[in-house]
Amino acid sequence: MRLIMESRFALLGAVSLALALLWGLAFASRSVGIGVGVSEPGTFRPERATRVCPAPHETAGHGAESTVAAFTPRVGRDDTGRLWAVPVPDGGDASALGEERTEPGGVWRADTGQALRPTALRAEGALAAGLDSAQTTVSDTGLTEVRCEEPSTDLWFALPGGTDPEAVEVASLTAHLANPTETRTTVSVDLYTQNGPAYSAESRGVPLPAGASTELDLTGLVQETAALGVHVRTSTGRVAASLLAEHSSGATGWVPPTRAPADEHVIPGVPGGDGSRRLLVAAPGDEPVEARVRLIPEGADGEGEPLVVHVPPAASAWLTLESGLRGRAGTVVVEADAPVVAGVHTEYTEYAEDGSATVLDTAYAAAVEPLSAPLDTTAVLPEVPDGVAAEVAMAALDGEAHVVVTPIGADGTQGDAVRVDLAPGTTRVFGSGAGGWTAPAAAGGYALRLELLEGSGPVYAARRLSTPEGWSVLPVHPAPVEVELPVVRDTMVGVVP
Repeated sequence: MRLIMESRFALLGAVSLALALLWGLAFASRSVGIGVGVSEPGTFRPERATRVCPAPHETAGHGAESTVAAFTPRVGRDDTGRLWAVPVPDGGDASALGEERTEPGGVWRADTGQALRPTALRAEGALAAGLDSAQTTVSDTGLTEVRCEEPSTDLWFALPGGTDPEAVEVASLTAHLANPTETRTTVSVDLYTQNGPAYSAESRGVPLPAGASTELDLTGLVQETAALGVHVRTSTGRVAASLLAEHSSGATGWVPPTRAPADEHVIPGVPGGDGSRRLLVAAPGDEPVEARVRLIPEGADGEGEPLVVHVPPAASAWLTLESGLRGRAGTVVVEADAPVVAGVHTEYTEYAEDGSATVLDTAYAAAVEPLSAPLDTTAVLPEVPDGVAAEVAMAALDGEAHVVVTPIGADGTQGDAVRVDLAPGTTRVFGSGAGGWTAPAAAGGYALRLELLEGSGPVYAARRLSTPEGWSVLPVHPAPVEVELPVVRDTMVGVVP
């Protein structure tokens, strides 16, 4: 007993001494100005960036052309940096992935039509701050576009399932997973169906060694539901994930990641025209959720009556939007009494004289963060390929908004910019030509730069590309050239890692 007591007091004394030494170290570092942190937020310019595009969907025999494009705006006088691309895994042959770029302000492109593996874009220095990239595939059967994603630990998607009374069905669903980092990653994919959570042994604990990639077939998990929420998460490391949905109509589309679970979401860029417009909502929590849905169609004078969708616990639900939008482009606002994820599925439908309908293509709109002051005031959209029409949809909710859209050619040549003013609670769609921007005269595709003007309210945006055969919707994400540093005060956390 005496030994136990002595050991206990000795341990207590050792712990007290260690804490005193650490506290003294904190004060010492503060007094000499070493700077373990800051008490006010600061910013810095990213000096490294990685983005990953999946291998393009197979469209052999349909004259498909696939390209990966990237753009970094020119900021300040320091133009030192580089941007290059390698396949994942890197087999040592990057000759087919474009030339290295060393200056910002122009469009970088690479042909990926023959790529069988994902493409990893890497940027350093001035090419890293404000970088964004996307892969576009144009064929005589449709148009697909997917944003090249930054590796993450947590991604969410919303889309239809394989059973639907109106034939908005997913016939095949594949998760494209890539690990471009130098550390091992372990990935799990969870699904939230109308009947509750779903997963398989193959979708849990998927190992991805450094520099590896794989494709995970989820089709068997989506056949008994009409709505889906998909959660891609890692227990170790980071992953770049893209979701490819092939529909019963024959149309194929990449499903963009949507915002993580939250009480409110804004989904811009729902295209106008004929065909299905469907809102998908998933609630990952353990309680039922009621979500109010507001629609803001282009050209509408005010909003219509809000719609309501009820979502069971740890499940998903859907809601048709055609009657509220009435063929017009629009913005969807979801306000729920508990965190949800949300997205919109759209169909590009052609009607014959006899009234029969043919679904030519499909596309997805996703919830996004707005362009907003002080840091998230810039977005870039590479690229608009030759022969493809483009338009940008914007929405302002809480105040007047003012944005300048500038087209920029591959060589950095700028076309005529256009200023867009939005009244509160409105959606506006515009494109190239009369009333929109003027594309650069130089041959080749061009990028778009969006800049929020000083004093503007937040703006939610999406871009649509279209050909006679199909369309795609790309959610617009802020591409800040400066990132906010967290506040770190003089605490034990600031001293002890």
